Amino acid sequence: MQTAPEACKLAKAKKARNLLVLSHGLQHIASTALPPLLLFIAADVGLSGTELGFIIAAGAVTSGVFQVPAGWLADKFTARHLLIAGYCLTLGGLLMLSRSETFYAFIAAQALYGMGNSTFHPASFADVGRTAGLSGGLAMNMAMHNVGGNLGTAAGYSVSALLAALLGWRNAVLALVFAGAVLVMLFYLNYPNLAELDPDSDKRNRSGDLPPVEKEVETIEPELPPARKWTPIMIIAVGAMFSGIFDAGLMNWLPAFFAETRGASETAAALFATIVMASGAGGSLAGGSLGDRFHRGKLVFFSTACTALLLVAMVLLPVEGIILTAVVMSMGFFYSLARPSLSAITTEASPRGRTATSFGITFGVMAMGGSLAGPVVGYIWDVASLNLAFLLLAAVWVCYGLTIAGVTRWFDLSGQGGKMKRAQARTP
Repeated sequence: MQTAPEACKLAKAKKARNLLVLSHGLQHIASTALPPLLLFIAADVGLSGTELGFIIAAGAVTSGVFQVPAGWLADKFTARHLLIAGYCLTLGGLLMLSRSETFYAFIAAQALYGMGNSTFHPASFADVGRTAGLSGGLAMNMAMHNVGGNLGTAAGYSVSALLAALLGWRNAVLALVFAGAVLVMLFYLNYPNLAELDPDSDKRNRSGDLPPVEKEVETIEPELPPARKWTPIMIIAVGAMFSGIFDAGLMNWLPAFFAETRGASETAAALFATIVMASGAGGSLAGGSLGDRFHRGKLVFFSTACTALLLVAMVLLPVEGIILTAVVMSMGFFYSLARPSLSAITTEASPRGRTATSFGITFGVMAMGGSLAGPVVGYIWDVASLNLAFLLLAAVWVCYGLTIAGVTRWFDLSGQGGKMKRAQARTP
């Protein structure tokens, strides 16, 4: 039975998690507002596919560069302060974007937006890990956080396209700025400091939520040299780079893909991207449950292989209507199935007390990979076709799955370490 202080801690942890889920949703609405607006911006300002790709890349570069220092700051100070500062920079970038008239103004606005965006993932994922330290179920907590991102992404594509069609793309961006300002006030008034609530959460998450007697078994393991401690994170970061290339290449250009290859309108093309991410919400929940029970590396590879196969089918097969919708829904489901496991693997691989820094490294490299995808896919579209670009993205996604499956095998990050330690502790 819980004591009153324990119940209070759990209630605050759940409040923090729910606020993070909500903010993750809005953060993804903001980050996915641009892809469907590219068609409106191109018509309004007159930019080529390559120029649009560089605009996308500007935000990804600054987001990638600043995520490592953002993770260090989150470990050094508090996630709460870093998140609020990041929100303000993000909203400033969006406000600049709504007023931009030239290519270089778009670049500057996206660069400022990327600086703000860089703070969110290192701080938020580290704090989700802390909530799991109080409630248990690391992969499921990550899944709930990812569901917020999935639903925000799903809404971002359709809402921004609809608002742009009704009000113009500039007013659509201003509406996001207003919603973000409301969230910042809510966050400022209600978000607790989780590091104070449970200072031992990093240790508990890395040991697989072990009871006290079993944590003693792990503490007698020999201490690894500093370089070796970071080796799994560095390999995960390589996988994150492949993931970033795929994520940015697919989701930034998916509306344009359906507009070009299927003749869809701007709003209908954005709706397909919404379907991908809405289906991904179900994939995230399923992935959270499976990631707490099965081998996480194998689950990641299975997810990526299925996603790549469905993407190739969507590109090469002349499917339309209900069949096309079913393919897109299935692709979205498997696309997000692995995300909770990747977040849990990163948490468990992190050196103690450096979880936010680890997420800063992985998400930073992921963003840098995404910065490559923007102009490269835009260039391939200009000189060849989006079909070719998407086939190459499918191959990159398989490389991501192989990398993560490999690191879980080499460093025993399957998510079943707690079960093995419990079995060892019971052995006479």
